[in-house]
Amino acid sequence: MKLIHILLLACALAGISLQSATAATAQGPTVWLVRELAKAPTDTLPLRDARDRVVKTIPSSQAVYLYALFTGLLEAAELEAELYLIEGKDPNAMATLGEKGENIIAINFAMLDLLGDDLHALAGVIGHELAHLKLNHYQDKIDALQRNQNSMITAENTKYSRDNEREADYLGMIWSIEAGYDPEGAVRAQEALYKLARHGGMFVGSHPSSIERITVLKSLARRLKK
Repeated sequence: MKLIHILLLACALAGISLQSATAATAQGPTVWLVRELAKAPTDTLPLRDARDRVVKTIPSSQAVYLYALFTGLLEAAELEAELYLIEGKDPNAMATLGEKGENIIAINFAMLDLLGDDLHALAGVIGHELAHLKLNHYQDKIDALQRNQNSMITAENTKYSRDNEREADYLGMIWSIEAGYDPEGAVRAQEALYKLARHGGMFVGSHPSSIERITVLKSLARRLKK
C-alpha cells in the first residue's frame, strides 16, 4: 500500500514542500499497521524500519489496547479507517486518505510517549482526528489546494480553521463518551501538548493548543458528562 498521503501530510506539518515530499517517497516513511501489531503472539514488539533496524520496542499489550480503543471509536463514529504508528520525535497525530480514498489515522511514537497509558487522553486525540475525516475537513483542504495548481502543501496552508478544530473537538469528545472513555481525557491531552508547545514543540504549528481551547474543552466535558 502506498502511503504518499501520510507522507505528504507529515511533510506539510514540518513545512516541507510537495516536491520534496514526493521525492522522499522513493524510500518511503516507516509506518506500522496497528491492526496487524495487535495480532502479534509475542510479549514485546520490535518495530523495524526498511533497513531492518529496530527503531522502537513496545509491549504487545500496548498495540492490543490501542487497537481496541480505535475500534470502539470507529463504532461510535460509524466510520471505517485504519490506524498506523509512525516515527516522529515531536508528538503528533494526523488524519489523511490513502491512495484509494481509504480513511487513515496516524499517531507517532512521541505522542504515545507523551500520553503514556492514559487511554482516555488517547481516545480524545484519536477521536478528534476521526472527526476531521468524518466532517471531510482534510479532503476539503486538499480539494482547495488542487484547484489552485500553484499552491504547495505546506504547514501554513494545510492548517484547519478554528471552526474546524472546534467541530472536531466536539464530535471527537462525543464519540469518546459513547466508546466508554472519560471526556476529561481530551482536556489532559491538550494540557500536555500546551506545556510542550511552550517549549517549542512542533505539534503547536498544526494543532494549536491554548488556554482558550483547554477552557472550552473543560466546559464541553462538563456539559457532556451531565
